[in-house]
Amino acid sequence: MATVNLHPNSTDSNQWTIVGGSGTVHQNLADSDDTSLVRDNANGRTFEISLDDYSAGGTINSIRFYIRGVMFNARSGNTDIRVRISDSSTTYYTEEVTLNFTSGYAPEDHYGTARTTYDGSNAWTDGILDGIKLNVATIEDPPGPAFAQINKAYIEVTYTPAG
Repeated sequence: MATVNLHPNSTDSNQWTIVGGSGTVHQNLADSDDTSLVRDNANGRTFEISLDDYSAGGTINSIRFYIRGVMFNARSGNTDIRVRISDSSTTYYTEEVTLNFTSGYAPEDHYGTARTTYDGSNAWTDGILDGIKLNVATIEDPPGPAFAQINKAYIEVTYTPAG
């Protein structure tokens, strides 16, 4: 099996603060620089990004999201965010991710559950993946002056190449 990552390519909506980088959510989350990021410190704020189209062909085996993040500006603890995989009208899956305080505020890698179907019984298709989005929301106020911080985000697609 092979993998391909569907990186952010546009920002659909944003209530988070953009830090460093190019000044857009999708560009900050698609680059490899941990100093370009987005962060927020209040409950219920979201951003939504569209992702690259799937073009690898073959048979799609599963997808999962990837989030690189940390709880920033704290001395301990954690905060939770919600990650939704959706398109413009349907939410396929929702999961919570705990962002931890780390020494030096080093971001940690978080992977969602590998999903083999988009609705519990039907396999993912190229057409569905071509409209895929990630929606990220704070679901609690981080403690004190802390922030939920996201440095990178994408969808990882595992597939079997055509043969």
